[in-house]
Amino acid sequence: MQVSIAHEAFPRIETVLNPAVFFDGEDAFVCYRTSERAEAGNVVLKFGDVFDFRINPETVEGLKTFRYPVAPWAFNEVVGAEETTRWQVLNPRFWVISFNDVTLEIVFETVSLIHHGEERCPPRTTLLKVLGGS
Repeated sequence: MQVSIAHEAFPRIETVLNPAVFFDGEDAFVCYRTSERAEAGNVVLKFGDVFDFRINPETVEGLKTFRYPVAPWAFNEVVGAEETTRWQVLNPRFWVISFNDVTLEIVFETVSLIHHGEERCPPRTTLLKVLGGS
């Protein structure tokens, strides 16, 4: 098992706000605010063909005792994890994304950036607009 930062170059995660999340049983959408040092605004990622999706109340402080050695406020990819064994024939990916007060665990096939705006509203507002098409 190996943990590394995912190779996709998504904008950095802000260290204060937690994400807004929508999972419909097939795809997961995650909206987060970008770091002030990165391009300002909210970002929405789409995870396609999701096999497993979990939101854990694991804080950044709690990562010290987390079952994988993941970095805070980062897109951590865990290769060779037990979580992917069931779907191994489909070559799924397993990410652990840590935010200030929650950690997302996602087993999926694809990921893409579908929105990167300059708005500084709460992530849920941006996610509702993107999903609603307005």
